[in-house]
Order: sequence, then structure tokens, then C-alpha cells
Amino acid sequence: MQAVILIGHGSLRSASGASMIRIAARLRERGVAPLVEASFLNYSRPTLAEMVEKCHAQGATTVIVQPYFLIEGTYVQQDLPALLQDVARAYPDLDFHVAPVLGDHPAMVALARRRVQEAEADAPRRRPAGLLFLAHGTPLPAANRPVYSVMQQVQVQMGFTYGQVGFLDCNEPEISQAVQQLVEDGARYILALPYFLHMGRHVREDLPGILAEVRRRYPAVTIHLARHLDYDLLLADVIAHRAAAVQEQLAAMPCRPAGVGREAACRAGRAQVVMAHWLAPSPKAQLAGSLESVETAGTLLERIGG
Repeated sequence: MQAVILIGHGSLRSASGASMIRIAARLRERGVAPLVEASFLNYSRPTLAEMVEKCHAQGATTVIVQPYFLIEGTYVQQDLPALLQDVARAYPDLDFHVAPVLGDHPAMVALARRRVQEAEADAPRRRPAGLLFLAHGTPLPAANRPVYSVMQQVQVQMGFTYGQVGFLDCNEPEISQAVQQLVEDGARYILALPYFLHMGRHVREDLPGILAEVRRRYPAVTIHLARHLDYDLLLADVIAHRAAAVQEQLAAMPCRPAGVGREAACRAGRAQVVMAHWLAPSPKAQLAGSLESVETAGTLLERIGG
């Protein structure tokens, strides 16, 4: 029996993960898998270990872990694999597989467009107009490619003259620098979209504070703040698509040992190997909104010398 477990970052604000929990409920209603649950990497509960235990008790034999993250930053590339290694040790009879992040799936473009349209219903656009994505940032700058991809697609599709991504942390340009660039380019109206999934401290406090400061700096420029991504069934569409892609890969695998991230090899009969892997998609795939592939067990075994 398959289980899909969403895993989000978690927050000190206990209600910030409510949207992901609602998305899991919608996926359960759709029958994406016999079991669908939600979990958190940090701060919040339930944890991944708790949800794996629950699904195992209900008869799961395969667990697809769906990172509820926009990009493959450090949490996905480093923290999640380490956590999954620890959890998997307690369940040698389970197959674990990791789906790609939300990325620049076409439904993410549609969701960003929806938030822009909602915002502009309240504050009609003035021209020349700039689109500003407010993103968190990551110590792995290349992981931000999907954010740029979505922003650029929305900019073109919705007719914004200028577009920028501004980062709260880790990367440049910072948000104030991105606003400055838009103003220097000629924008007199800026639609700022918080490209965040949850209503955590950054969305509730940090971003409004930063925008208040830049509004004081540029009083002649209208800076309108849209709603963050939040809860939307388009997110359920992305995850359903991601999970289906992994399920198709699993169905095609000739050899399916249990476990994740250990050094034994399928062909050696020791039944412990990383079964799925999220890959950084090529720039071409990014721009096309293509689904990232999942490595087969054979390809991965060759790569790690198993």
C-alpha cells in the first residue's frame, strides 16, 4: 500500500502550516494514494517520524515523501535526507521515495497569476508597471532558478514592463535593492507578491516592514502588496502530478528493495538503497515547466558504485 506524506518547514506560529494540512486532506479526497498525511521538518507537529509510524501501522509498504517546498534549498538538499535516513532505520520493510519540490510547475505559474489578479482587483495597475517577487533566499543560489522562472513567465503573460526577484535573506538583490532597480528602470507601480507558502513571521511582519520603508523612500511610486501563495487547490494539482510521476517510475522499476540511503545494493540482495532522488532540472526544463525526473534504482546504483 502506498502512502504520500507531505513535509513542510514548520513554524513557531502553530497555525502557519494549516494550508498544507488542508491540501493533504484534499489529496486524500482525490485518492492520490490510499494514505495521505502531512508533517513538518521543524518546530511543528506532527513530525515525519510520527506520520511514517501512523502509515506503517495502517499497512503502508511504500512511502512517497513530498517536500512542500518551493525550491530545493538547504532544507530539501541537506536536512530532509538526513531526517529521512534516521526515520528509515526504524522501518526496514518500507520503501521510501522522495518526489520533486513544487518548483516551476505550470500550476505554480497559474497560482502566482491568480494572486496578482486578486491584488489588482483592489488596486488597478498603473503603467509603466513592475512585478516584484518577494522570496526568502537560500545559501544555495542555484536553487532559486524556479522562482525566477515563475516570475518571468508571469511577467510576460500578464504584461508587466519590468520584473525583479528580491530576497529577504542569503541572496541578492535584497528586496530594497530590487525595488530600487525597478524604480530606476522606470516603474511607477510595483505589484509585490510574497512568494511564500505559509503565513509565518516573514510574511506577517518582516515583508510589510520592509515595504513600509521603501514606500517612504519612493513616495511617488505605488507599491501594492499581494497575498502570499497560501491555500489553493492549484497546489494540490502540483502535488498530485508530482506523486503520479513517482508512482509511474516505481511501476517501471524491475527491482524495488526497501529502505532509503543505505549502502547495500539491490543486485547484491541486501535490499537497502536510495530509491528515489530529486534532481535539479536543466534550465530548459525549468523554463518549460517540465516535471523533474526521478532516478531509477539501476541508474542510482551505477552512480554510487553499488
